[in-house]
Amino acid sequence: MLQEKIESLLARALERAALPVKLEGKVTASPRKEYGDFASSVAVAGARQLGQNPLELAGRLAGLLAELDRGQTASKIEVVKPGFINFFLKDEVVQDAIPEIIERDRAWGQGSGVKGQEEKILLEFVSANPTGPLHVGHGRWAVIGDNIARLLKAAGGRVATEFYVNNVGAQVENLEASVRAVRAGQPVPEGGYGGAYIKDVQGGTRKEMLAFLLGQQQETLRQLGITFDRWSYENELHDRGEVLAAVQKLRDLGATFEEGGATWFKAQELGDDKNRVLTREDGRPTYFAADIAYHLDKFARGYGRLIDIWGTDHHGYAPRLKAALKVLDQPADKFEIIIGQLVTLYRGGEPVRMSKRTGELITLQEVLDEIGADATRFFFSATDVNSHLDFDLELAKQRSVSNPVYYLQYAHARICSILRKSKVKSQKSKIDLSGLTYPAERELMLKLLAWPRLVAAAAAARQPHRVTEYGKELAIVFHHFYEQCRVLGNPGRLTLVDASRITLRNVLELLGISAPESM
Repeated sequence: MLQEKIESLLARALERAALPVKLEGKVTASPRKEYGDFASSVAVAGARQLGQNPLELAGRLAGLLAELDRGQTASKIEVVKPGFINFFLKDEVVQDAIPEIIERDRAWGQGSGVKGQEEKILLEFVSANPTGPLHVGHGRWAVIGDNIARLLKAAGGRVATEFYVNNVGAQVENLEASVRAVRAGQPVPEGGYGGAYIKDVQGGTRKEMLAFLLGQQQETLRQLGITFDRWSYENELHDRGEVLAAVQKLRDLGATFEEGGATWFKAQELGDDKNRVLTREDGRPTYFAADIAYHLDKFARGYGRLIDIWGTDHHGYAPRLKAALKVLDQPADKFEIIIGQLVTLYRGGEPVRMSKRTGELITLQEVLDEIGADATRFFFSATDVNSHLDFDLELAKQRSVSNPVYYLQYAHARICSILRKSKVKSQKSKIDLSGLTYPAERELMLKLLAWPRLVAAAAAARQPHRVTEYGKELAIVFHHFYEQCRVLGNPGRLTLVDASRITLRNVLELLGISAPESM
């Protein structure tokens, strides 16, 4: 959209000046209105790279830009210290871009491009052990993963989602032993599961017990609006012999050694703090060996990029898995790992750790039951995945402007009410917008037109919280516009209101949140 126009002009100016300077990330929305609509730091960066004076280089580029633009895009191009170039867009350039929002409707903001979109992407997330209910940390990773998938798809990526079920090993053996002990009125064995949920587990066999608990996890995720394209089961890798085959490949490559009857991966040679067991003394493979086989299977299925979202306790696990894949001649640089941080629940400012019902850790299902899916999804998305999340349950239930998800949904409902009162339906025929010159109108138009770029940037960075921030900013800008400008009876402003409806609805839907038309 508008930023692309400026970047295109700058690229041509750099080419004409024969300057080998990269433009990526050098054009941004201006922080203050007096600095124009967009600003570029390309001259500052280029001067440092070329050993030139930044103000002189900026002046040279500004002259070339004026020649190339010929007044078609910018009403003014200015240079300010220490070498920034500020662009003031012509009113008609901004106004003429608005009808595209109406025309594209639900497609507005989609297909805006993300690096690597030609690759098939497999996004694996949650992948909780099927031995109990999902906790709030799982819920956060579930929402983040689902929203990253939505972002990548909106930006044009080919994405499949997957949940990996660890249904082999000590944890499932301990689950079965725990269930049988509780049913017999005996103490839970050491290393077992003592949660209150154990007494409710159904099924006579281990497989049935796991299916019951996995079914509960799936139902909780469904209530959260999350489904997966595939549920991948660890036992299938073992049944096909792929886990031991992966270990043998590492042996053949000289990446293992035998000690104490076990097979070890030479992880220390590759930067790990110690070597890692692949098969135990009794010949059983470890989780590490199974994970290597699982990721080999992902690449073998034709995916060009793998993205995993893991819990915060997996920081040290990532390098060794990447190292093993690299030894096996897999593209480890195409394997992204996002480490999800923890969640602390609050109620009115006081930390909440235990469930009143069970006296144990609060489950994701309990949070959903208390505040609903919309609030849960918004708050889990609203903070960078790399940061700890403090989540206040009481705030999430408030029907007031202090609750951000309510504020966004209220803004959408208010816009729909305005359009109902105006008796104007969304129309694709072009309406004269030349009268939209007030500062509040211009601010709203620029915010709306930033949406496609925001989607692409959030997808590329794997940062859904950028969408929640944009939504809050858009709601604020719209309310300011509505307070400043009389809308009813003004076709141009009503068109702007409709464009706001479309964009805000698309923001909410991209977050997996409902967009009510009345509240």
